[in-house]
Parts: sequence; structure tokens; C-alpha cells
Amino acid sequence: MAEKFNRYSSKLTTTNATTVYTAPSANANDRAIVLSLLVANVTGSAAAITVDITDNAGTQLSRLTNALSLPANASLEVIVNKQVLNNGDKISCTSGTASAHHVTVSALEITV
Repeated sequence: MAEKFNRYSSKLTTTNATTVYTAPSANANDRAIVLSLLVANVTGSAAAITVDITDNAGTQLSRLTNALSLPANASLEVIVNKQVLNNGDKISCTSGTASAHHVTVSALEITV
């Protein structure tokens, strides 16, 4: 079993759902522990953000935020405690305003 810390960063350039993190999926027992998900509004106006967790088939498992208005030039720690993702689970973000948000995910990936 291998464990590896990783960081992933994304700029949400559209108002479409964007996958910002995918848990390892090479083996059925692969997992990820998301340690942090930070969303920054990089504009001078408030902008809404929605964060979802889906399985590898795209079925929504959980909604962490729903059109949450993030103030101008502010950031929000959406995942402040650990969130376990199963093999192939994904975190996606949808910005209410194109190019308004940057997202950073820190995770411990556990692969078999």
C-alpha cells in the first residue's frame, strides 16, 4: 500500500461543472483522504460557488455548498476536516461567474 500527499489547483474559467479532483482508481481498494479544499474568489465582486462530490459514474453523492455567495477577494475553506473519497470519486465545482474562482485541493492518496 502506497500513500502520497498531493496538491491540485484549478481555475474555474466557465460556469460549467469542472472536476477539480479525482480519487485514484487503478484498484478497487484505492482511496483518497481530502485534507483541504480551498476556494478563492479572485474578482472584485461576490460570486457563487457550488461544490459536489460524485461517484465515478457521475452520480451526485453529496453537495458541500450550493450557490454559496463568496465575497469579493475572499476565500473559503470548504473542507476543513477530512473527507474520504472512494475509488474514482470526484469533486466538482461550479462557479456562478466565469473566471471568478481558483480552487486548491490537498489530499492523501492511498493506492494498493
